[in-house]
Amino acid sequence: MKEKILKYVESNFPNLTSELHLRFELGEPYENGTEDRIHQVVTRVTTLFEEVFKPDDLIYVYIKDWEVTGDVMFGNTSPERLYDLLSNQNIEEKNLLNIDEEYDEVTAQTIKVKSEYKVKFLYAQLESIPYQQILEGIGNYEQGREPSIGQSVYFISTDKHIIFHMYDDRGCLIHSKDAEKLLPLYHTYNNWLVDYWRDYFDSIFKKV
Repeated sequence: MKEKILKYVESNFPNLTSELHLRFELGEPYENGTEDRIHQVVTRVTTLFEEVFKPDDLIYVYIKDWEVTGDVMFGNTSPERLYDLLSNQNIEEKNLLNIDEEYDEVTAQTIKVKSEYKVKFLYAQLESIPYQQILEGIGNYEQGREPSIGQSVYFISTDKHIIFHMYDDRGCLIHSKDAEKLLPLYHTYNNWLVDYWRDYFDSIFKKV
């Protein structure tokens, strides 16, 4: 399973991204930590998710885990929350290497910084995955609320060629290989799009 999805991602969505995508605003204009913000985040992300995926869809859940045991700053005292929710699933894992470039002011050179992380995978019918609780946990992470989920979670359909990624309470990204698959979302939820990227999205989807 893991080699299959890794090969698929490398061939179709390098670095889990695509030029064809939509980015939606989830939390604004409400202040951090408020009930209004949390309510809007959960409502919007669940609505978008259920527009993209259906209960009988077979999907991969791709988890990037840096194995941080806890983050007091963000209130993440439940790092195992995600795996508790997925305890009935068959999860495979693989160690991968991340390489970042940093500028060293002392030597005036750019250096490569390597860090290892785990990627975990499962493949299942969506109706067996507690996606609502997962999305809510991701939304809670930087709000200092529990239970929270700090891992990066990507929902991938190889049949629809779509990746859904909620990065935190600020927003979510939906990637596709086919602009027409995203066109209904572009029209129906246009007022949720991140304004900063609106010209870019218009340049793609107004031509479809």
